[in-house]
Amino acid sequence: MGADFSVVFWKEWKEIVLERSAGGAGSYRPLIVIGMLGIFVPLRMGPERFFNPLQLLVYSFFSAVVVTAVIADSFAGERERHTLETLLATRLSDRSILFGKIAASIVYGWLISMLCVVAGVVTVNVTHWEGHVLLYHDPASWLTLVLGPPLTAGFVATAGVLVSLRASTVRHAQQTLMVGFLVLFLGLFFGLTQLPAEWKAWFSGILVSWSAAALVLAAAGVVLAADLALLVAGMARFQRAKLVLD
Repeated sequence: MGADFSVVFWKEWKEIVLERSAGGAGSYRPLIVIGMLGIFVPLRMGPERFFNPLQLLVYSFFSAVVVTAVIADSFAGERERHTLETLLATRLSDRSILFGKIAASIVYGWLISMLCVVAGVVTVNVTHWEGHVLLYHDPASWLTLVLGPPLTAGFVATAGVLVSLRASTVRHAQQTLMVGFLVLFLGLFFGLTQLPAEWKAWFSGILVSWSAAALVLAAAGVVLAADLALLVAGMARFQRAKLVLD
């Protein structure tokens, strides 16, 4: 499976980097984003704000947004370009096709978010130089930096593949994803506000008593469980015969 996975990964990676963002302003879009989140926004912050663990949540969220823009193309785009039948007719295994497409999207989102962070660190150090390099110094920041972008990108990638497998067009897949995530976030928000008072007190106690690093690990565990559940659902839904007939 390793060789098959590499073939699909590099095929998908080249399409994401070279084709899906080729032409017009699209080819400069990653640079524009890195300039905004990696240079312009950090310029308006001091070191205390920029190196706060909560600030890293912005980059984790952004990695998910980046993946949303490319994962909808994973199967729906192949269907639109009439290349899905050719891909499914190869001897590549089902899991290598599925995992390769998901992994390429996750790595793309993670890479863009990390470039934003690196650019931000350089920007803050240049504008607030005090004779030593400023970096993230607490465990919560490093855990958020390492776990946040790939896990949030993984959630969107696995959910996006489920949608793209059955979507007739890329636009349809993107719209379904956006509506689905909007409903999810609104449901979580209103669900949390309607929790019983004792549950809210219990949750507040955790936020106060647990360390920031422990909270990050707990949140990462929840997101990882969701990622694995969506991945299993994608594996169950990926059926070559039905995809060819669609």
